[in-house]
Amino acid sequence: MKIAITGANGFVGSNLIRHFQTAGHEVLALVRSVESANLLRNIVKTIVVDYSNPGPLYEAFCDMDVVVHNAGKTKALDMDEMMQANVSTTDNIITAINSLSKVTQLIYISSQAASRPSYGNVPVKESDAPAPLTNYGKSKLAAENLIRKKCNQPYTIIRPCSVYGDNDKDFLSLFKMVNMGFSFQLGKTDKLLNMIHVNELAEFISLCLMNERVFGQIVFATDTKVYYQSQIMRSIARALHKSPKYVVIPEVIAKLAFTLGGWYGKLFSVAVIVNKDKMKEIMAPGWVADTSKAKELLNWNPTPDFDLNIMETVKCYRALGWL
Repeated sequence: MKIAITGANGFVGSNLIRHFQTAGHEVLALVRSVESANLLRNIVKTIVVDYSNPGPLYEAFCDMDVVVHNAGKTKALDMDEMMQANVSTTDNIITAINSLSKVTQLIYISSQAASRPSYGNVPVKESDAPAPLTNYGKSKLAAENLIRKKCNQPYTIIRPCSVYGDNDKDFLSLFKMVNMGFSFQLGKTDKLLNMIHVNELAEFISLCLMNERVFGQIVFATDTKVYYQSQIMRSIARALHKSPKYVVIPEVIAKLAFTLGGWYGKLFSVAVIVNKDKMKEIMAPGWVADTSKAKELLNWNPTPDFDLNIMETVKCYRALGWL
């Protein structure tokens, strides 16, 4: 198959390139800058695109069987910037794909954040009414709705939970903290959440390629297991051969830290992940998704080895000099 990947230079995108190439697919990487293109050119066919212009996108997609739309932002200075990155970009990609004469599937990498938290540890279904807590989640939901309304080609919307693995920077701060001898929990409740390794996500996406069973569908992507926050921290500690001091941070102090982080971002015009908006997501009672739809439509039944995946992530971080 011929597969185009937007946001190909990022954490998920770069791992998708490796996975699809290994599987024998012909991959086209789309990036925003020449610098990013130079990093990928020895690995995969790469083009620089302006996502605000559907014309060049049409030219890039015209020979593709599948477009995996992975480009976007997880953090931004304000809602307008977030909507521009995640919704306006998606709108132009839809315009380009709708103009194609051949059948081309759009696979949109959305997020569990576009749905809602789980309450009382009851898993959330794709059919449950969404209630995103953050600007990021709201922008992802807006992009989903735009696809459902405007896309005339077959589409599949995937909502991954928290993704970790090689080259990921979002979880790096946790690994660094444990490496320094500290493990923490925000609030008294040890919350439940889903996880998925980036290689597992790549396999999940592979099952969706030109799969008519998931045309027009929204599907949660997890490794099908549920983890306590403390369980994740213990796994990181084992991989690092550390015995960290376990610290429970009261919610009032956590909220103050997120508030200060938001003020810092506004003061220096820097998009930061530690802010009041992100606090709503982290302080939610839990993030557990129902996986029955993925099991039914995709026969999704992985056998995750979480401890091994965490150990491999540590090896990658050390090889990159990040730990």
